Amino acid sequence: MPKRTTLTFTSEDGPRVDSTRLYVYHCKYSGRHAFTIDVDLRKMPRRRTDGAYVVNTDEHTVKLYTTDGGVKFIKRQNGTVEKQYRLNLGQLPIAYKSDLNSNLLYIMDGAVTTYSNQNARRAGRLLVPPCISRSERSGLVEMRLELEDRSHRCTLSRVTADVVRVHVTGLMANDAVHEELFDLFAKVLNVRLSQLDIRRAKSSRNRIMTVESLTPEQIYERLREALKKQATERAEKRQRRHM
Repeated sequence: MPKRTTLTFTSEDGPRVDSTRLYVYHCKYSGRHAFTIDVDLRKMPRRRTDGAYVVNTDEHTVKLYTTDGGVKFIKRQNGTVEKQYRLNLGQLPIAYKSDLNSNLLYIMDGAVTTYSNQNARRAGRLLVPPCISRSERSGLVEMRLELEDRSHRCTLSRVTADVVRVHVTGLMANDAVHEELFDLFAKVLNVRLSQLDIRRAKSSRNRIMTVESLTPEQIYERLREALKKQATERAEKRQRRHM
């Protein structure tokens, strides 16, 4: 079990940081606090090789809540091999450095988000994640789906800040999986098939599903209830096996 470490990178000559200008980022998958930084990541340059955000720790203050993720060797398309010193949250890497003494910190593309439902629950309310939102163009609610194909059955996997992850039995590149998705979400959301529509996104792994006559809050609540039901059924199945 790796020891938890808190690493702080600061600029010795930098100005004092106003707490109102700090940005808190969480692991996109676990929701755990990943780091706090004095700049919006979206304003940082990105690497061409992997899209990682580049943070110069001589210019910006970063407080990381990570563990040592070990060393990983990555082979790039041009044939070169890159050495990365990984920084993890649990088993998931969220950042790396190419040299332990370097002032450059790389935040992995798609690893973190500013969204945290944990904060919302502590405040006594439940926020709807950004992956479920109302389209300004159509006025309909849209869900961003991410598919995991060739599963033994079609089922919900989890809801993150950016996607509703779904396991499907067919190939994600094939439009035949749309029928699986229609059947699944009609049941989960308790709507008619005519209230659902779906289209491809930029990646073959992703789809955009539109839902009529439901609010984002209603959709998220029904997804949560479905996930709870699945977890309960799995627990009961495990118990029966041990009886």
